[in-house]
Amino acid sequence: MVFLSYYDHSDDMKLRVAIVGFGFMGQMHAKVYQALENIEIVGVVDTFPATVKAVAEYGLSATLFPTLEAVLDQTAVDIVDICLPTDLHADAIVTAARAGKHVFCEKPLALTIADAERALAAVEAAGVHFQVGQCIRFWPEYQALETFLKSGQGGCLTSLWMQRRASKPAYSQENWLHANHRSKGAALDLHIHDTDFILHLLGKPQSVHSIGHKVDGVYTHLFTHYYYDQIAVTAQGGWDYPAQWGFQMAFQAVFEHAVVEMDSLISPSLHITLQDQKRVAMLFNKPVIKSDGPNSGNISDLGGYYNELATFVRGIRTGSKPTIATGPQALESLRTVLAEIQSADEKRSITL
Repeated sequence: MVFLSYYDHSDDMKLRVAIVGFGFMGQMHAKVYQALENIEIVGVVDTFPATVKAVAEYGLSATLFPTLEAVLDQTAVDIVDICLPTDLHADAIVTAARAGKHVFCEKPLALTIADAERALAAVEAAGVHFQVGQCIRFWPEYQALETFLKSGQGGCLTSLWMQRRASKPAYSQENWLHANHRSKGAALDLHIHDTDFILHLLGKPQSVHSIGHKVDGVYTHLFTHYYYDQIAVTAQGGWDYPAQWGFQMAFQAVFEHAVVEMDSLISPSLHITLQDQKRVAMLFNKPVIKSDGPNSGNISDLGGYYNELATFVRGIRTGSKPTIATGPQALESLRTVLAEIQSADEKRSITL
């Protein structure tokens, strides 16, 4: 069983990108842009001293700027790629959209519903392309699950379990990931990936019921049950593991006639048990790269990061607005996780 994940980047239109925030995720995006054809990173916005070293290490000729306004004033830019702390997303989206630039923003869309709606209003008014980095919708193993579900080969889905677990992140500048007023912790920064994918597969649940663990007022682990008719759906996400524990993302989908399961800690990562057959590896294609850039031949570890940015770029070149990981979809995922946080805080189910 083979599931393709392929995007055509043959268009010769050169696109100029400014990456706003060059921490962990900004550097990840830089790797992808370097692997795509006819993309030039013309500016990096970051004020931390380590950025200068990081830009040099990535072999970028991009100019460093202190603010988004500065790069927009001084450099020709087509795409603004926002990789800032969550509390800064909305203002950056509004600034870039009002300047007429296409905008890619890392997840989550914003910290609050009000900020998210303000950002989406600016994007809508400007008419620019806008996509949010809910990369699991583009991750090959998760795409394979979606394709299998839609095929009907396994019958009806009866249960879905998802998890995302990690060591406490120590890479955020000024430790912003652990400040509730900047990130809302693991619930909104980590766990939202699985919530978003559940909504992508199954639509909005009737309600959510969550419990969690807090450290210094911030959720470091959240466990949620999503209420759907005739499907049991649960997910957990947390980064309260020891420093050397690492990272794991996993799921198990039980159908009437099959089980599809994924675990990033094993290889191969994706397996299927179909009817009375033995459990076997489930084949899928990783992203195909046509570029001979510095990351060609080593793209598989970029997974959904590659697919999401490749899709965004292709949409700009073809004039097709994003249909996956759109602003409104990201808003619904934000709304759902905020309801999960409320549920855990108030120890009750929250109707959506």
